[in-house]
Amino acid sequence: MTTIKNKIIIEGPKVHDVGYRVFLLNRALQSGLIGFSAFNHTLPDNMQQIEICIEGDPESIEEYTTDLREDIPVHAIVDTISIQPYQKRVISIMDYMHLVQVEQLDKGIPAILSIQSSQEKMLEKQDQMISLQHETVDEIRGLRTDTVSFYKNFLR
Repeated sequence: MTTIKNKIIIEGPKVHDVGYRVFLLNRALQSGLIGFSAFNHTLPDNMQQIEICIEGDPESIEEYTTDLREDIPVHAIVDTISIQPYQKRVISIMDYMHLVQVEQLDKGIPAILSIQSSQEKMLEKQDQMISLQHETVDEIRGLRTDTVSFYKNFLR
C-alpha cells in the first residue's frame, strides 16, 4: 500500500480558538487518513498558524486536501494554505485523538476547579446571609415582644 505524507500550513489572523484543529481532525477521520497531527503556532507578526501533518493512501490525501481551501470553520479568517510533501514520521490519528483529549482535560480541569471554588465562595456568602437573616428575625421577634409588653403596660 502506497502512502503519502503532506505538511499543510494554514495561516491567517484568526485560525486559533475557532475549533479549527478539531474541525481538521474530523475531516481527517472522514477521509480515512491513518496519520494526523495539528499544532498551533503564533508567528512573530502575531499572525496565527496551524501546522498539519497527514498520512494516508493517495485517495484519502486527495479527498482531504481537495476542498481544504473552501471549507473552513465559521469564525476562522484564513490568508494562505500551503501543501508540501513531508518526509518525517506522522503520528497515528488515534494517538493524536488521545493528545487532543488530554489537552482538553488540561484546559477543562482548571476551569472546573475554578467553578467549584466560586460555588464554595457563593455558598459561604449564602450561609452568612442566612445567619444575618436569622439575627434579623430574632431582633424583629424581640422588638415585637417588647412592643406588646410596652402596650400592655401602657394600657393598664
